[in-house]
Amino acid sequence: MPVNKAIRFAWRATRNVLCLVPVARQILFPRDRLAARFGRGDAEYAWSVFARHFTRLRDAGFSGAELMLEVGPGRNLGTALLWWAYCGARRDDHVGVVCWDVFKNGIPETRDFWGNLAQELLDAPHTEGSGLQESELDQVLARLREVATGRLIPRITYRVEPLTEFEDAMAANGVQFDLIYSQAAIEHIWRIEAFWDAMGRLTAPGGWHSHRIDLADHGRRDTNYIAMLEWSSPVYWLTMRFIPGATNRWRAHQHLSKLEGLGMEILVARRELRERPPIPRSRLSGEFRSLPEQELRAASLDVVAMAPFDKC
Repeated sequence: MPVNKAIRFAWRATRNVLCLVPVARQILFPRDRLAARFGRGDAEYAWSVFARHFTRLRDAGFSGAELMLEVGPGRNLGTALLWWAYCGARRDDHVGVVCWDVFKNGIPETRDFWGNLAQELLDAPHTEGSGLQESELDQVLARLREVATGRLIPRITYRVEPLTEFEDAMAANGVQFDLIYSQAAIEHIWRIEAFWDAMGRLTAPGGWHSHRIDLADHGRRDTNYIAMLEWSSPVYWLTMRFIPGATNRWRAHQHLSKLEGLGMEILVARRELRERPPIPRSRLSGEFRSLPEQELRAASLDVVAMAPFDKC
């Protein structure tokens, strides 16, 4: 093991062990720092995330949803408000959105939270690039004005809990979602196979998925976005298992294969490909050296999928 890699291992393993202790975890990863890591919270970003998913979904044939789930919103709750406004304008006030996270990055229970957020969305640039037709945009803005002035309260639920608790709560009420979407969140899920299995169970027959999955080690995205593939599985567990927001090692083909295994039809699968992998194969752990070149060049994946209508 090269000296610099040994040093990185020692530091990461020590940090990983320290994170087992809540006090140490708070010192190493304070909540405000975590909030900054887990996405932007400004209104302009909310519009851009909405536009990205809305455009892909519409091009694939999506026409609206009654109940939606956003996985890992981080600080960005504006996109959920935009989805609620868009679908609510088309399907009345029965439309709802659930935002589920494992770290609390928002305080929507405070007074005027949604009203203030709606006003920020109204004040942000939105006339171009939203993906909405003019009449649709007018309807969304009208609903946002009602929220901003306190005449309408959005049906958006914000939940912070582990995956098992979240699924149990949804299953206890017979909840299934017509649309499940996420933006740069799934790469942080450690129990990734269990997550996809749960999402499959929580998807309504004929329900939609739209996800932007960042396949990168966020700390080294610009220099070596596949740094996490350099470690063997035991070493990676020892260095990253208890780090808040640690990046899993699933590649694009694994996410796509899992969705297909759940019976989903893949409608869109676009990889963001770099010109070449950032490191030679010889530096990768043995289990990753045989990956196709495309999987090592892919820094992110955009996927749209649809569940069958005859789900068992």
